[in-house]
Amino acid sequence: MKVVLVSTSPRRKELLKRIVPVFEVVEPKAKEENLSLTPKGMAKELALRKLKSVSCEEGAIYIAADTVVEYDGKALGKPASLEEAKRMLKTLSGKWHLVHTGVAVSGSGREKVEVETTKVKFASIEDYEIDFYVETYRPLDKAGGYGIQDGAELFVEKIEGSYSNVVGLPIRLTYKLMKECGYKPAKWVRLAEIAAIVRSKNAGPFEVTFDIMFDSPEKYRAFKKGNFLTPKIFAQLYGYTEDEIIVFEYFDQALALKITARRKVTSGSIGDEDVYAAQQHIPLMNLWIPWKRYG
Repeated sequence: MKVVLVSTSPRRKELLKRIVPVFEVVEPKAKEENLSLTPKGMAKELALRKLKSVSCEEGAIYIAADTVVEYDGKALGKPASLEEAKRMLKTLSGKWHLVHTGVAVSGSGREKVEVETTKVKFASIEDYEIDFYVETYRPLDKAGGYGIQDGAELFVEKIEGSYSNVVGLPIRLTYKLMKECGYKPAKWVRLAEIAAIVRSKNAGPFEVTFDIMFDSPEKYRAFKKGNFLTPKIFAQLYGYTEDEIIVFEYFDQALALKITARRKVTSGSIGDEDVYAAQQHIPLMNLWIPWKRYG
């Protein structure tokens, strides 16, 4: 089942990899804005708006999230300037605050949205430490003016609840909502772990051929039936358009898949061709495949 993260946040991408190592990323079209809601309600509503801002493909899981920092009943959004970030940290110095992350997930005709809340206590922070942090990490893209994973751990005295929630995506809640929307975990392996041979070779000055061969009919049939590699996936992997793929054909008798594509660089010499062919098979052999599904 394809998983799509509706966020370009590098922090959320890294956290989602702990659940599923391979997923697509799309940018939400909804704007992050202050709403006349409680901070917790705001996190929930904005996550849902982000999810609904993209067209969801049938049979896929879509995940969106929004994080809001709350202090004294008010939401602290992303600072508009370094000075505002410094003021936010000065406000939070020596005090408890709340971090809310709304997570919205859709899949299998279902839509789920919940909020995770974590309590965070900052130690007292000196002005020069605030200046150092803000000027070094420039946290203008972070709610509350700090990123716990980007140096701000120095200021955290206590934390009650999910750490990943403070980073931007509560892992346990996200996985729970994914399951409720039809997600099943899988054992992910690299293509080189299940294929006997993964290689590329030059097929002339303008073409390169990729061979994937299996050492058992069972592995071959499972790979072919699973549709783990398609012309579209191959094109994305190598930066091709699908019309630049000349051959994409399974050979049952040989237990092999053969792919021939246009060369991205025309040949200069025999040595260049050898180097080119040797380099080209590496992305393919490192392709992640959900080889065994559970549940």
